[in-house]
Amino acid sequence: MHTFSRAMSYAFITPRPPVRASYPPLLPVYPPPDSLLAKPKPPASRTFPNPRYAVSTHLVPAAYLRSTPPAPPPPPAVGLNATKEERRAANEARVEWVRAQARGSRGRYERILWSSVNRYVRRDVGEGAGCTLLLAHANGFPKETWEPALLDLLATGAVVDEIWAWEATHHGASFVLNAEAGTPLAACDWSDDARDVLNFLLHFLPSSIAGPEELPVHLHRVAPTESALRKVRGFSERTLFAAGHSFGGCCSAWAAITYPRLFSAIMLIDPVMMRYDTPTVERPSLAGGAISRRDSWPSREAAHASFAANPFFASWDPRVLAEYVAHGLVSDPNGGVRLAMPPLQEALAFEGTSTSGPVWDMLPTLDPRISLRWVVPGRDNEGAIGPPGATRERVWLRPTNSSNVRIKDAGHLIVQQAPREIAREIATMLNGVPPAKL
Repeated sequence: MHTFSRAMSYAFITPRPPVRASYPPLLPVYPPPDSLLAKPKPPASRTFPNPRYAVSTHLVPAAYLRSTPPAPPPPPAVGLNATKEERRAANEARVEWVRAQARGSRGRYERILWSSVNRYVRRDVGEGAGCTLLLAHANGFPKETWEPALLDLLATGAVVDEIWAWEATHHGASFVLNAEAGTPLAACDWSDDARDVLNFLLHFLPSSIAGPEELPVHLHRVAPTESALRKVRGFSERTLFAAGHSFGGCCSAWAAITYPRLFSAIMLIDPVMMRYDTPTVERPSLAGGAISRRDSWPSREAAHASFAANPFFASWDPRVLAEYVAHGLVSDPNGGVRLAMPPLQEALAFEGTSTSGPVWDMLPTLDPRISLRWVVPGRDNEGAIGPPGATRERVWLRPTNSSNVRIKDAGHLIVQQAPREIAREIATMLNGVPPAKL
């Protein structure tokens, strides 16, 4: 297994002024009325390798208002017997469909969506002090790919009473829930995902940490008075830390900018947030790459072997790849297995990257009380998210109470490649220990 180490941190630079002076506020954050909810079937129970913790999966409704409407049906995919030219033409048509949805107007649309969240709680939680960790994943990865980092975190002896791994409505088990309910595809505006994080924290995260068997699968909504107090005072019986990777880092930062009293510290793991004036680079798009990827295999074993032989997965920790195979694939009605998050949905989420612009400009306003830790790639020749130098500028957008570290030999997929190093950084955040000088 590859050994990673810290590299030098980025030295301070003064970031450029914001592109825009102000932004409209996020849409209001509240769940659908209970009377409209047809609750999905409960997920299967699971076990967790660390015997001191219990794992359970819970379902919560997402924010009721959405920025984007349901999309029209996409162009059809071609069959297995299609020629190379037919496949290329079909993929191009689907990429253009994805881009058309991203260019569409924004508004206020009432839609019912669900999020699946995993809870990891100490079995002796009565002795805890309320330390809570929220995890937000990168685009294309189910929430369970955090678990190797979690196991490594708990092996450090870090004191954390409860961990919640949030999953976006368009990923993993959450996507499956919504697809089974007949929910049509829609453009991904990342502001909606940030609001889904807030919807969970404001309206569904229980006020105190209960025992392993004491929470229902469908989490109850907390009292409206409690939600209102959280906005201005935070949690009365919890101290909340958050770690967000890539897409999840953008969503976590946006949530903390909007309601900072909820958060004590945030770790942003190479988050995707780009200035509005970022120049367009002529290269194959991430959306196009997602659409053209293979999405079905005759078995999980065949899928695992295919992934292991792919250079994209070669640098991953084998434990993370095993979790991806276990939770990123579902049974295919036609036989075999397929991706839980279809390529078209992954492409829609990639195309939503452009909606991250406000976070770049607003991050300097993040409450200085919140400790901000950046974990970014240290691999030689690793391209930045944005033009050259963007990563260094990004990590100093909010200099107060902020620090950064580069993980040597790791690329953008740090959680997948270096879970032990991510665990070490999270443990430092939870313990409130100033980062070691590098």
